Amino acid sequence: MRRVLLSALALVAFGSNAQAENWLSVVASDRPITISASGVVAPSEGILFGPPPSQNWRIAITKIAREGTRVAAGDVLVEFDGSASDDRVKDKSAELNTRRSELTSLLESLAREVEEDKVRLAAAESDADKAARKAAVDPSVYAGLEYRKLVEERAYTEDTYQREQQRAALVARVRESRLAELESDVRRLESELRAAEAELQSFTIVAPTSGLVVVGSDNEGQKLDVNDSVNPGMTVIELVNDSELVIEADIPEFAAARLALGQSATVTIESVGGAEQVGKVIEISSIVRRQSRFSQAMVRGITIALDDEGTATLRPGQSAKVRVVVDTEPNAIAIPEEALIYRDGNPGVRTRKGWQPVTLGGRSAGLRIVRDGLQSGMEIAI
Repeated sequence: MRRVLLSALALVAFGSNAQAENWLSVVASDRPITISASGVVAPSEGILFGPPPSQNWRIAITKIAREGTRVAAGDVLVEFDGSASDDRVKDKSAELNTRRSELTSLLESLAREVEEDKVRLAAAESDADKAARKAAVDPSVYAGLEYRKLVEERAYTEDTYQREQQRAALVARVRESRLAELESDVRRLESELRAAEAELQSFTIVAPTSGLVVVGSDNEGQKLDVNDSVNPGMTVIELVNDSELVIEADIPEFAAARLALGQSATVTIESVGGAEQVGKVIEISSIVRRQSRFSQAMVRGITIALDDEGTATLRPGQSAKVRVVVDTEPNAIAIPEEALIYRDGNPGVRTRKGWQPVTLGGRSAGLRIVRDGLQSGMEIAI
């Protein structure tokens, strides 16, 4: 029984190896050296919108456009909780109306005071003129005591008239000061009301132009939604022009040194059938950063522009695989990754004569270049 079981296992193993070993003849040729990376379809340009400045550090979202919707100019993109600003507008408006009523009453009161002062000044002037005419006659006409009374009356009315003139000037300055103070309060409140109304209006963001909505993410990477709180510096909504799309990818820092503008790139997007599309590198970031908050890998960002016909079926957010051609390896042999067999950490391949160690080079369009260990015309198992 044991001998039968071992024979059956041997037959199964032999059959599996026979099926696995498809033989590939390797040929030396000029091979492009490529760098591979993962990327995402993104618009070449977009308008970012964040929360408006307010007296509170964090502000809640009360309405937000749906991810991926197309909006026209004037459509609402996002609304924030402006209840505090609305209360401020109401308070400032009520205070302004009160001050304006006070100003109207003051103007009416000052107009009456001006007329009364004119009457008082005219009466003092009339009394002074009358007393001056009486005292201007020949002193011999009146008895001495009577004439002295006329002289004293003239001096008194002249002094009263001068005092009324001085009083009228001072009262006019007081009126001007009271009026200027109240008008200043009205202007201040008007300015504060305009600022509060502008702040309240800023809590509703409308689209300045037509485009596609891309909703921002919070610190946990989750898309923002109604009732989420945001703070200054966060992107809440991006309005993009999806007629011009590019591929944004992260290249490992050690490989980015071989990149240059204009290099050819091949992009594969599985969600649209996996067909390869041709593009070129149009931007290389000079900033080295961590790939993500949970990764220690250091990367640099690149931007790839596709041929015009290559973007017709794409949508922002689709994932992409990128290969950038950075050099050419002349007369090189390249093999598939699945042909590699490692022993004790050393790479090798299975040939007709058995396992053969190889020395690997760079990558070439999904293949691995073999610098040493194989010759053109040899067959390897894959």
